[in-house]
Amino acid sequence: MGRSHLNKEIIDAIRERLEHGKKEYPDELDINDGREWVQEALEEALDLTVYITAKLMQIKQDKKNA
Repeated sequence: MGRSHLNKEIIDAIRERLEHGKKEYPDELDINDGREWVQEALEEALDLTVYITAKLMQIKQDKKNA
């Protein structure tokens, strides 16, 4: 798999997330809606850490049970 192919997959994944967001939130992102963007990003990063840790625990459990 070539690098440009991976880049396209990354771009496609971002587009899919944007489309998902459009379904959940009908309006496009408003950069001036008063949110603290750095705080929002840090909170999302914490959520991501929880999800990745849960997946890592699943992988370890699967290896242990194999």
